[in-house]
Amino acid sequence: MSKFTDLERTVFDAICADRPDVAEQLRNFLSDARLSERDNTGHGFYTSFDVVKNMPPIDWPERILGGPNGEISVGNETLLMGFILWLEGGYPNCLEGFQYGTPAGADIDLKAVDLTTLRWLRPML
Repeated sequence: MSKFTDLERTVFDAICADRPDVAEQLRNFLSDARLSERDNTGHGFYTSFDVVKNMPPIDWPERILGGPNGEISVGNETLLMGFILWLEGGYPNCLEGFQYGTPAGADIDLKAVDLTTLRWLRPML
């Protein structure tokens, strides 16, 4: 399958910047990750991947690492989105992106959008 999109890599970088205590370990896992599936739900997406488990799992008390909320470019529109990095047994395995809607409160049907075209604009204030 293809590599991570620009948006996914930007979100991973933001999660690492927000969690310096696990950033190096997380970057190592993500550097060799192999995508297994990208599911476009229409409201958001799930990007599933496998990591090489050649080091101990991330010591994190929850199954999720909360990600950033941001303004995302979808064609000529702006979409407000949130992100979650899911862990299984301490190993990252899925990035979830979900929409809050546009600044005006509308939804965008992402089923009609190529997810590789989504672009990070800025953090949501």
